[in-house]
Amino acid sequence: MPESVGEDTIQRLCRQVSEEIESVTDRAVGQIRAELQSYAAVPIDEQRGYISRQLAATLRALAESEPLADDVLERSRQLGRRRAMQGLPLSDVIETYHIASRELWNTMVATAAEPTTDLLRAGGMMWDLVHTATSAVAVGHTDATRSEQAIRAGVRYRFFEALVRSVDGDHRDVRELAEALGFTAQHEFQAVCVAAEEWSEAQLERLQRTLDTIPGTTQCSGHGTVIIALSQRAPVDDIIREVRLGHPGTTVGVGLGRPGLAGAAMSITDARRVLHLASPTGEVVRFADEWVAATLADHRDELATLLEPGVAVAADHPHLVEAVLAFARNEFSISAAGRDIHLHANSITYRLDRWQQLTGWDPRTLDGLQRSVSSLSLFQRDSGDTPSDTAGE
Repeated sequence: MPESVGEDTIQRLCRQVSEEIESVTDRAVGQIRAELQSYAAVPIDEQRGYISRQLAATLRALAESEPLADDVLERSRQLGRRRAMQGLPLSDVIETYHIASRELWNTMVATAAEPTTDLLRAGGMMWDLVHTATSAVAVGHTDATRSEQAIRAGVRYRFFEALVRSVDGDHRDVRELAEALGFTAQHEFQAVCVAAEEWSEAQLERLQRTLDTIPGTTQCSGHGTVIIALSQRAPVDDIIREVRLGHPGTTVGVGLGRPGLAGAAMSITDARRVLHLASPTGEVVRFADEWVAATLADHRDELATLLEPGVAVAADHPHLVEAVLAFARNEFSISAAGRDIHLHANSITYRLDRWQQLTGWDPRTLDGLQRSVSSLSLFQRDSGDTPSDTAGE
């Protein structure tokens, strides 16, 4: 068959199919929405308009054996940008082109009088056109994603800086930035902090993308020596899991859940205090559990003279520390403390007595126990000492 005849055959077929473009579009839209749940966020009339124009442009290119026009490719790039801003993943956007083109091809095959070599060549050309169009979509989507990420990263940084600087956490600019990030200013916030030196910018960006997938709203940013993740209605254990996924064993400080923007600033302070208290133990330390030591830590220098007697004793007699802490941990019960650390009650009593002789603090009184536990919480962590299970009397 002469090539001109083949061209006329494809042109005629494209004209015939173009008369059915609306029904092809409707079938494609229905199939896309059935297969891709993300497209529920896209207005159906908007989606139908894009697909109808793209299918019509594809038929024109096939009929003329020409590549897609520049304005068509620019429209694909703009579509990629728009879908990125709507939060749709690139893979789903590209899949819509495949689904719509499949509907178009099936219609062309059904309309053709018989399968011919020219029809097969047209099919090959159509998928080349799909590749060109989806490449343009990918460029637009990627550009918008990078741009949006950069914008949101800047908003996050300004929000945390303003929040930390704000005296009451309730200045107008802080509120506006919070709302731009998806927070509700008057609701409860909770902060998680980790040491910043372990994180690169790329790792921080990946963490934010992961945190975007968990329930609630969580935003993270690096500030000074810490990475801060601030959340609303998000399971804090999920945040900790994601933080430690790329940094196993990192120390994590967790603030209290507190209402309002002033509470958000306070929760960040909570998390930073317990992080400093715990580092570098590799623990998850919560302000709710360590609030006394975390709060007193800001007054460490003032309390040193008062509490240092316990530090030297703890360094030389870690087995006494073990008994004091077990006694405090077990509701001031000598027998329970003995069971806890596998010692006879008489041994616990002896060690408590010995601690009192060396420090002047009787851990069986409220004042003596407070001094003992505060001293160990504030100063023993700094020394890196840990109680020894095998230390002698």
